[in-house]
Amino acid sequence: MALLAYINPFIAYRDLVRRPIESFVSEQYTSYKKKTSDGITSVKELLYRAGVLSVFLSAILWISIFMYIVFYYTYMPNVTHVRPVHLQFKSCDENMGVCSFPSAHVQLTRRNQVLMSSQPYKVRLVMDVPETQINKDLGMFMVCAQMRASGGALVSSSCRSAMLKHRSKLHHVLRVLAFAPLLLSGVNEEKQTIQVELFSDFEDDQSHPVTDAYVELQSRYIQVLSCELHIEAHFTGLRYVMYYWPKVSALIGISSNLFFVSVMFILSWYHLQDGLPDYIKEKLGIEVKNEKPDEEKKFIGKVKLEREDSFPFIEEESLLEEFQKLEKKKT
Repeated sequence: MALLAYINPFIAYRDLVRRPIESFVSEQYTSYKKKTSDGITSVKELLYRAGVLSVFLSAILWISIFMYIVFYYTYMPNVTHVRPVHLQFKSCDENMGVCSFPSAHVQLTRRNQVLMSSQPYKVRLVMDVPETQINKDLGMFMVCAQMRASGGALVSSSCRSAMLKHRSKLHHVLRVLAFAPLLLSGVNEEKQTIQVELFSDFEDDQSHPVTDAYVELQSRYIQVLSCELHIEAHFTGLRYVMYYWPKVSALIGISSNLFFVSVMFILSWYHLQDGLPDYIKEKLGIEVKNEKPDEEKKFIGKVKLEREDSFPFIEEESLLEEFQKLEKKKT
């Protein structure tokens, strides 16, 4: 019967052709399906990890940029403070002209401190003076300024000399001829700009911050078109680098913040990852620690220690018994 079953072509086709082909196809399909599912799972995990990493990196980068911006606007003061100076004087009753020194009160601020403490400033008075014959004949004159705190307390005072630049008659004629179209159209004027540096290294006192400035021109014959008070910060050290090389300082500052923030994030991550749930650890690829083997090891270690400690006691008891026997024999 076995021989007839083997000779039967249907049985031989089933055993030798159909079943091997079906088994081969099923094995290939199963392996391909498993590889595909594993690949999809690995791609999902990879995308998940890449998303988490990109979020952390972007957060660290923006935190570093924000820290540098906050430090820049906190550490760097305003570069220039410009205030208009409106000169006032007393007119003569009988004769034409000025019968007092032109002076002005310049209010720098009302409430807040306008100047940063421990920061040197240059205080300059910029005047537009016409090239009249009176100003040319005037020669030198004095410019005085007083820096006062709230309540009128004097903080600092200074006086400096000034005068118009000397220009010969030939130079004046050639200049007028060269700029004749501009002078006739009103684009340019026959005037000079005089800059008087009143304070070269002025530092504001935090206990008595400057709120007002008083300016006086000690000459009754000076003629002035307009006048402004310029307070410019004189940077040194780190502020000098941050102001004149902003891109380089920003790159160095953001890189330094990025390094320290990354170190803080990494240390915090390693410190807090033990408290994460197990499924998040599996998603992030963190090894889940099993506490049972550790407890068993501790228990085994305790048993070993107890056994090791027990031997000395046994040996001491046997020695005591031998000593007692020897003493009995002697007696």
